[in-house]
Parts: sequence; structure tokens; C-alpha cells
Amino acid sequence: MQISIFQLLLLLKFKNFCYIITKTTVLKGGKATLELTDKFEIKVFILYLLKNIGEPLDITTIGEVVVQDAFVNYFDFSICFSDLLESRQVEEVTVDGEKLYAISSIGVLMVGEVQSALYAGVKDKALRSAQRLLALKRHGNRISCTVEPCGKGFMLKASIVDKEKTLLSLETFVTDEDYAHLMQSNFNERAEVIYKGSLALLSGDVNFIFDE
Repeated sequence: MQISIFQLLLLLKFKNFCYIITKTTVLKGGKATLELTDKFEIKVFILYLLKNIGEPLDITTIGEVVVQDAFVNYFDFSICFSDLLESRQVEEVTVDGEKLYAISSIGVLMVGEVQSALYAGVKDKALRSAQRLLALKRHGNRISCTVEPCGKGFMLKASIVDKEKTLLSLETFVTDEDYAHLMQSNFNERAEVIYKGSLALLSGDVNFIFDE
């Protein structure tokens, strides 16, 4: 494979900065939550997901894929994605008149050299979540789950919406932030299962849960 001077310089830059990749662990209530805070690391994370998804996506979907597991916040995603476009590691494509984005050959080359620096657990969980989210979107469903401060606690808001209607919408108040984010993560990973379980509970199909 032939490599241009531009690609070679980018590759050398990636290798030279590999040492700054860090694994930031934030302790919340005694629990360790992994967050990607280094801009270089976030760019590698974005490229890894785009490479393994293997299809062009709109900017909104890419943002949802990247931030849904809370490894990256949306502000950092926006900055890093813009940088990837500028460095031509992500390219804009037009499909049926729609503006989409995909990893470029330069991006594939770069991420292939450094993706092993990311935690395997982060990569695996993020890719599974991305595939679930895209599967829901292909069926016209969109999932959303947020945690917002509310008085002396936090309000979790979750929903599943298709093109025509809201399939599920719920809000619940919790006093512990860690617990709220645990619920958020679980909903993002298992939205369809939670939806089916809610229907089963409401219909009485699993009344054994209520037995004392």
C-alpha cells in the first residue's frame, strides 16, 4: 500500500503522541467510571467506531453513538469530530442527497496503528451499544435517556420513539447520582428489553413479581 507524505506525517504524529493517551478513572460513590478526556484518545475512539460500523452516518447519529455510554461528552465530541474532518481522517459523502460522514482511508490507517491503546472493555461496550442503536434506528426507533439535576436528587427521563408515535416514555426521581447513571446505562444497553418488560408488567404477564 502506497502512503503519501501527508499520510506519513499524520501517522508519525499519531505514534509520537501515543504516550499521552490516558485512562481517566473518576470515582463516584465508591464506583469507578471510565471517561475519555484526552482529545487524541477521543479522536481514536471516534475513528474506531466509524471504522467498525462500516457505513456512512449523519452527524446526529454519530454523536449519539459516541456519547451514549458517557465515555465522551458531547462538547468534546463536537471539537474532536471537527478536527478529524479538518485533518481528512473523516470525510463528507453525499448519499441520495443527504450529507453523511465516514472514516477516510487516512483515518483507517491512523486508527489501525493506535486503537490497541484504548481499553478493550471500552471498545467492546461502545461497539455493542452502537450496533444496538443503529438496529433500533433501522426499524425507525429512536432511544433517549438523560439524567438531570432536580431538587435534592436527579430526574431520569427515558423514551423510545418511532417515526409516528412514542412507544415508551418514563420519568423517575432518584436521590443518588451513581444510581441514576447506572439506570441510564442499563436503559441505553437494553431499551428494547425494558420496553417488552414494561408491557409484560403492565399486562400482568409476570404477576409473580408482585407475589409476597
